[in-house]
Amino acid sequence: MKTPREILLRRHQSANARLDQLRTEVLSTTLSHPIRALRRDGREDKPLAVRALLVVWRELIWPCRRVWAGMAALWLLMWGINRGLLDTPKAARSARNASAPALFEALEEQRRLLAELIQPGNGQPAEPPRRNPRPRSDRHSEMLMM
Repeated sequence: MKTPREILLRRHQSANARLDQLRTEVLSTTLSHPIRALRRDGREDKPLAVRALLVVWRELIWPCRRVWAGMAALWLLMWGINRGLLDTPKAARSARNASAPALFEALEEQRRLLAELIQPGNGQPAEPPRRNPRPRSDRHSEMLMM
């Protein structure tokens, strides 16, 4: 009785001649074009930095190229929205260019107008509020004394 190995070898013996012929063709083309063969195998003399970058590209970026493209699109969208929000009207830009004395004069004018509007009905100017009121402890002591 024949073993399965012998049966398989006998069945595929005719393929050996074709495989040998294919092998010789491949070797002849590889030997006739050595530069292409080196590039195909990746054994070309490149600097270490270039080889490292190529490995990073092949291993990290290229397999996930759709994810990287999506992230880049999101960053561009966010950048565009940010640029759109930062554009200010011309009035705000011109206000930034105003000098400090002009701003102080406008602020003083606003304070004068506000004081005129808030004046009591008897025509006397309103008393400005105290900036440094007495400490609360003094008030408390006055209330206890009375």
